[in-house]
Amino acid sequence: MLDSSKLPNQHQRHCRHFGDLVLYGFRRLSNKYHPTAPEPPDLAYIEDSLLVLSLDQVKTQRALANELLWSLLPRLQRQIISLSLAVDVSNLRHEPGTNLNSILQIQAELDHVMDHLGYVIATLCPEATTQPNQTDDHHLKEFKSYRLHRLKTKFQDVLSGRMGTIYDAASEIIQQMELSSTPVRTDCNPESLEKCFYRHVFHALDAIDVMKTVSRHLNWPLSKIHGTNLDAQSVVNYTNLTSPIFKLSRIFFTKLSKRGLTQERIPIYTEISSDQIENLAQSAVHVDDDLWQLVKYLSTASRGEAGVTSNNFIRIAESLRTRFDSPLLIVLMYFIPMIPDTDGLNVQKHYESWCVTWKTQMALAIYNFEQVANSFEGTP
Repeated sequence: MLDSSKLPNQHQRHCRHFGDLVLYGFRRLSNKYHPTAPEPPDLAYIEDSLLVLSLDQVKTQRALANELLWSLLPRLQRQIISLSLAVDVSNLRHEPGTNLNSILQIQAELDHVMDHLGYVIATLCPEATTQPNQTDDHHLKEFKSYRLHRLKTKFQDVLSGRMGTIYDAASEIIQQMELSSTPVRTDCNPESLEKCFYRHVFHALDAIDVMKTVSRHLNWPLSKIHGTNLDAQSVVNYTNLTSPIFKLSRIFFTKLSKRGLTQERIPIYTEISSDQIENLAQSAVHVDDDLWQLVKYLSTASRGEAGVTSNNFIRIAESLRTRFDSPLLIVLMYFIPMIPDTDGLNVQKHYESWCVTWKTQMALAIYNFEQVANSFEGTP
């Protein structure tokens, strides 16, 4: 906990003023996007005006789906990652004023992008056209109701559920560190609250990945679901972009090996279950299978043989994106908390920060890979 007695009174008041503003900002965002909150009037207008989609309107839908996939959802993920860095307990201890001010700016950016996302989702998924079993949507091509329904449902989960838990967890950390005038409401130390906060962050990022997958499918006309064969330049592009994915995969498992995490003095017995141990062991096998399949696709495509399409690479990328979720969560929940922090080295914090940075880099590597794949999609 922040030792407030060591802070000059004026600086302490300054930090708590910012902290109060931050807590108010989180409450406002939670209330604004809570599922029981009144819907903005412009959304009702949008839904009324889009009750029936014509073939021309499908072109507009494609533009919105592209904006969702390549602009809004990546922006939301970047803002969540920026928020996680600003709420980092170590950063708040060393530069409370600077990081609280950063959080205020991020809150404004989150509000803006969430509003924009709400507009796009309401336009793509008007209430009357997003029933999952609709039978009169033959003319809507890739914008079938079952896809739109899944997109809208996942967005509502992120908007009112995942983001709300992030705001609540961040608020608890700030209160516990006495960086606001609100009384401390828990006996947990900031580091324990931070672990909970990171879990919520990872869950939100994963949910947004699902939204990106659904959005990507909106850009795949059903008549082209099998994709097109790759040209030589596409093979070169794919090969260049697979290198970071291979390196990051190797780095992750090296960090868990005898050269990394297992070097720390972790107790022999932990609360991890046998099923989770098996899951952790199998994760390396599954990742290896995906990477080997990726190599085979590249080898086949480089020889000019038919049968390998951009969709093959996209499916592998989607699989790799989720392969690390379970082992990463197991490491954060069961292994890192057991590392003894001796000699003031703050080893746990090092591993937690490493996990966040690694996940960000892997998400970026897969994003760049998928961007090339999607830019090739539909090329004659």
